Amino acid sequence: MSLFAVGFTGVDDSVDPELLRLVSDRYSHVEFGVLFRHDKEGQPRYPSAAWVDDLAAVAKGAMPPMRLSAHVCGSYCSDLLNTGDLQWIRERLLRAGFTRIQLCATKVNGVEIENFTVALKNLRKAIHEIQEVEWIVQASEETRQLWEPLMGEQNPAHNVAILFNASCGQGKVPDTFIPPARNGLRSGYAGGLGPATVATVLRTLRDGVAKGRSIWLDMESNLRSSVDGVDTFDITKAQAVCKIVEGEGWEQPLEPDLPPPPPPPNARISNHPLLAHKLTLMRDAGTPPRDFRQLLREVTFHIGYEATAKLVTVLRSDVISPCGPVVGNKAVKLSENIALIPILRAGLGMVDAMLELLPNAVVHHLGMFRSHIKDSKPIEYYSRLPKDSVADLAFILEPCIATSKTASAAIAKLKGWGAPKIAVISIIASHQGLSELQRAHPDVDVYTVCVDHAVRRDGFLVPGFGDVGDRQFGTPAGTPMMKNLYGSVISVDSTKGSPKIRSASASPYVEPVTKVLGEYSQYLDPDNIPEVTLTEACATALTTHDGSYGCEPVLMNWGASSPELRGPVLATSRHPNQRNAIGAHSGGYSIYRALAVVSKAMDDSYMPKLAMTTPVARIGPFPAWNDPKRIVTIDPYGHAISEGFGPWLDRGYDIRPTIAVTKAHIELPECREALRTGRLVADGNVLSSDGQSFVTKAAIEPVWYLPGVAERFGVSEDALREAIFKETNSMYPELLTRRDVKLFLPPIGGMTVYIWGDPEKIPDENVPLTCRVHDECNGSDVFGSDICTCRPYLTHAIEECIKTAQQGGTGVCVYFRKEGRALGEVTKYLVYNMRKRQEGGDKATEYFNCTKEVAGVTDTRFQVLMPDVLHWLGITKIHRFISMSDMKHDAIVSTGIKIEERVEIPPEMVPKDAHVEIAAKVFAGYHSGKSYETATDEANLSKVKGREYTSATEYMKSVQEGHGAEGKAQG
Repeated sequence: MSLFAVGFTGVDDSVDPELLRLVSDRYSHVEFGVLFRHDKEGQPRYPSAAWVDDLAAVAKGAMPPMRLSAHVCGSYCSDLLNTGDLQWIRERLLRAGFTRIQLCATKVNGVEIENFTVALKNLRKAIHEIQEVEWIVQASEETRQLWEPLMGEQNPAHNVAILFNASCGQGKVPDTFIPPARNGLRSGYAGGLGPATVATVLRTLRDGVAKGRSIWLDMESNLRSSVDGVDTFDITKAQAVCKIVEGEGWEQPLEPDLPPPPPPPNARISNHPLLAHKLTLMRDAGTPPRDFRQLLREVTFHIGYEATAKLVTVLRSDVISPCGPVVGNKAVKLSENIALIPILRAGLGMVDAMLELLPNAVVHHLGMFRSHIKDSKPIEYYSRLPKDSVADLAFILEPCIATSKTASAAIAKLKGWGAPKIAVISIIASHQGLSELQRAHPDVDVYTVCVDHAVRRDGFLVPGFGDVGDRQFGTPAGTPMMKNLYGSVISVDSTKGSPKIRSASASPYVEPVTKVLGEYSQYLDPDNIPEVTLTEACATALTTHDGSYGCEPVLMNWGASSPELRGPVLATSRHPNQRNAIGAHSGGYSIYRALAVVSKAMDDSYMPKLAMTTPVARIGPFPAWNDPKRIVTIDPYGHAISEGFGPWLDRGYDIRPTIAVTKAHIELPECREALRTGRLVADGNVLSSDGQSFVTKAAIEPVWYLPGVAERFGVSEDALREAIFKETNSMYPELLTRRDVKLFLPPIGGMTVYIWGDPEKIPDENVPLTCRVHDECNGSDVFGSDICTCRPYLTHAIEECIKTAQQGGTGVCVYFRKEGRALGEVTKYLVYNMRKRQEGGDKATEYFNCTKEVAGVTDTRFQVLMPDVLHWLGITKIHRFISMSDMKHDAIVSTGIKIEERVEIPPEMVPKDAHVEIAAKVFAGYHSGKSYETATDEANLSKVKGREYTSATEYMKSVQEGHGAEGKAQG
């Protein structure tokens, strides 16, 4: 049995935090517990807020940092368990640097639990949402309903521990001890511990229930003394406990009659006394980096000789010694091409020694990172394995094999490369790691000097020699000049500064309030969903590559017949190894999310609660959803995430909606004017008497299926990827490096669909459907600028949609965020200036030329992608299409949607300065209808002019300009 911590609880204002730091410096296993109870703050055992702040500052400045645990009592604990409120935990404890939080959920600690079922649910929520700390549940008969379910889980959360404390703070040593949790939860013991009892309890545990386990001890009452009648924390008693435990041994050696298990068949263990001597020097925490590097080199040289004992040779016949020819097996040479594969960065220190043995070997570097989190997988961040040259024999250079996950990943990588023979050269290994390698790769031999039999929770070997990279290069804790530099590598347990984890083992998934998919949402085999891969929040790869180890994008079978067969769109930062999309949700707004995270206004591990966000109306499924060519810019299931991908959410995947369907009442002055003049009539359902109309609306973010988008433009997928990569100034390198990822979330605006009438009638071709596809124009749509027809045409379309809905049909307006013909508002305003300042003023004849002169192109809206949203809505026939654009009309019709009637904007609604636009567009081929037949006449085109600007910048001169528009598009 080993002790990974001894907790001294009840530190308070009676002791100087600097004295606690001195004890922590001397005994790195010590953890100081702070009791938090609002109604007793400032009393003995319950420190004041100012003292806690001082302690936190001292702890952060110590090296190694002091271990602090928070023992939460009273209302703080009650609020968490009864309501699930984590605000105080986040704002007070996390910011102060507490890495373990114990819930003292007993009445003697001032905690009243209203409902244990609710309390357990809220506890699981806390464990899931705040994974950077270890949650300790105080186990007693009173709290059994909290801790017993956790001990019964087959796959418990990594950040949960159980403290067995039958005395509940009363200072009584229990008669018997409950065995540690069998499911891997860390266990601790408390009750009556102090200088007089700790040795006996320690021996009892080691000989009994905790034999062979790693535990911690916690004590409080017996560390108190009365000084001048004041109850104080007695630091001398804490020191006495440390000395006693040190005398008993923090680690329990193996029994003499229990020899270590034999190494697995693939292990080749050296028993050379010289190597054992050098390894001992390497283990010593006081060995400086220079000596450590030299020792690593020397040991590698010797173990390398043993690893190369079976190299294949061939005869030479050209060797003559000073005494005559060398014939037969006396003259040989190595016949194999050999590659050395150091795993960065620790393996670098082994390269030179191996090159001395094998000077003709090639060196291929392999970079893999694995955080010290339970069950985390290695991440490949660098690889220099040539595709056209495979070695006959590859030696992996990995100084330390603990869990073996990195070594196993490297072997798998080399096998995929095509290496026929592989061997691993290591300095030290664990029995567990060797056994795992034997199971996964029985054909690979491992050469090592020594086998250690204990692997700590954080993945370090015990006793081991710490982080080999840090030991070589002097970089633990970020700087080689810090106090107790090498001691922190050896002695500090994983609970200090536990890394924050992106992915979760549990999920906040709740049954959706509304359902729209029907049988499409049923899963025949949810067990096929892969487990969530855990990654560390600080591990951010600059880019990833096809074939990189660890990159396992989840299934994406675009156009499949059900959510189960297709798979979810996974694009959150929580799943860097499993995401199947390039880019980020919310497009450009993801930058604001980053600002919220970096400013601490938002927790980047937060998981949205989706149950109450489900659609207010049923849209789909439709046949077009299952056609990979029909919809290539929208996730058709994007509005039904909690329904269509519930089993994924239940596994802990962070899947975000890309569509939201809600309802609203909209009020436009044009509708009120239409009511006043009689163009519209209120019916109380679609349109109220005060001018409000009822709509269903859907916000849609783009999700591009790159093969389908490329096909729409008639280009190769590679050409599309390269163009986007180049024109975004290399913003998305994975467009080039991850051909296996086919989805792209572009940083562009999406669209909003407004629906008047029943959305479920949209697919019925017998029900009238009025539709407008409108591209954003902020100046006109919002502020009423009269240089274009955008707002008048939009409000006219809304009126027509309302009329259609009142007649039992449906009206649809799709509002695309394609400002300035998708060239942007800045470009649009530059074009305005050119149009107005050109010789002769704003002329219809130069309308398109001005745009091309400024932007290099007249239009980048590319309506070829636009019909996707209509297919998502289930539209197969449009009875009245409110648009004059031939590009929009032709794009829609080409996808199989029928259009019966095209409706132009009424001439009386065209602003005076906007006739230039209408005349130019009709002359260029836009639909004219009967209203604008004369606009096709070139003679009339030259008569239509808009306002003219000079170069004046003075306000009083400038404000007088802008008059003089003349001519009308309709003649």
